Parts: sequence; C-alpha cells; structure tokens
Amino acid sequence: MRIGVFSDVHGNVEALEVVLKALGDEKVDCIYCLGDLVGYGPDPDQCVEKVMEAADSVIMGNHDLATIGQMSTSDFNTFARQAIDWTRGVLSSESVERLSQLPFLLVEADATWVHATPGAPDEWDYIISVIDAYYSFESFKTPLCFVGHSHVPVVFIQDENGDIAICDETEITIEEDKKYIINVGSVGQPRDGDPRASYGILDVEKRRYRLNRVIYPIKTVQEKMQKVHLPRFLIARLSTGE
Repeated sequence: MRIGVFSDVHGNVEALEVVLKALGDEKVDCIYCLGDLVGYGPDPDQCVEKVMEAADSVIMGNHDLATIGQMSTSDFNTFARQAIDWTRGVLSSESVERLSQLPFLLVEADATWVHATPGAPDEWDYIISVIDAYYSFESFKTPLCFVGHSHVPVVFIQDENGDIAICDETEITIEEDKKYIINVGSVGQPRDGDPRASYGILDVEKRRYRLNRVIYPIKTVQEKMQKVHLPRFLIARLSTGE
C-alpha cells in the first residue's frame, strides 16, 4: 500500500490542485490530510471541498478550529489573525460544518496522524527540536507519527536506546527497531526556504518514505490575495517560502 500525506493547505487552491494531481500520478491507495485547510490563503471553500473529496482521512488544524469559532486567536500573530478574520467572513456554512467534524488525532494504518503533537493534539505545540521530539515520542505507540503545523519538513528518528536524531533527507527507509516523527511540511505556506508545495509518500511494503516538492503558480495566488486585501506579508512570503 502507498499512502499520500500532506498538511497545511491554508486556502491555497492552486498549490493544492498541483499536489492532488501529483498524488494521482503517484497512484496512491489512500490520502491523509493533517489539517489547516484554511487560513492565510484566498480560496478556503474550494480547499475544504477539494480536500474532503480527495482525502480518505482529514485531521483538525488550529487555523481550522479558529476559523469556525471554536478557538481564540489571541495567540495568533497579527497577520494570521487578520487572515482568520477574513476567512470567517467568507467561509460557507457547509465548510464550517465539515471542519467542525474533524478529529484531532487518528491512529490508523500502523501510524499516528495529528496536526501538531500526539501528546496534546489540541494545545498546538510544535515539534521543532530534539527536546520537543523526546516528549512526543513518549506519547504514541505506533512506529510512525505524521505531523504538520510548523510548515517545515523534517524527520525525527528515535533508536532502540531512546537516542534521537534529526534527518533532513528527502527519502528514508523505515527500520523496524526505530520510531519516527515525520513532518510533511506545507502545501500552501512552506517555511523552509523552498516555496514549492510539499507532500509525502509512504510505501508500506517497501518501508520507504519520500518527501516530494512541486511547483505551483505562486503569482496567481498572490494576485488573488491582493484583490481581497489579505496582509502583504503573507502575500510576499509565498515567493520565498519563508
């Protein structure tokens, strides 16, 4: 079985469509989306609709939860808060209903699937250091845990002695005596210095994981964002992926 996984679409339908086409070309057997379908980008309803149609399982993200009014935006930065406020004003009631039904965490296909952290999926902490990873490894029992949230693809690997290594290789072999936290990066708002949309492929039989990047029409998205007066900072950062 081959599993496609992506996260952090953030209302960027152009990036989403390219990723979904790539997953179709890859002939994956199922697709997981790890949340944040909306926020930042100009096409939230289209993204909700397309993700719900394409993905077999979808996880709740913090921007999703905030947009449907079930989470305060007091901890969001100014630009994120402005984008959430705009998204709330345009999101359809159908999309709100769909987002409201998303789970915070799933354990399926011998893996844990969550937007932020497996130990406290509704507190929206980040796994960006070995210390963060250490506490998260204690919180799940499956060999693999897939996350998003930080918009930075990375793999944390814990060996049988409990030691943790950080791996930034785009393709890895899943070893039986180790555990993995795999961040798949972001479709619609990459922040690792690479503006291309990212997604992952897990080949269960071959025990291989691969991170892929795809080009999408960034200028088209930026023009849409300008027309609806989304923050200039959010528009500009798409060009650099930072």
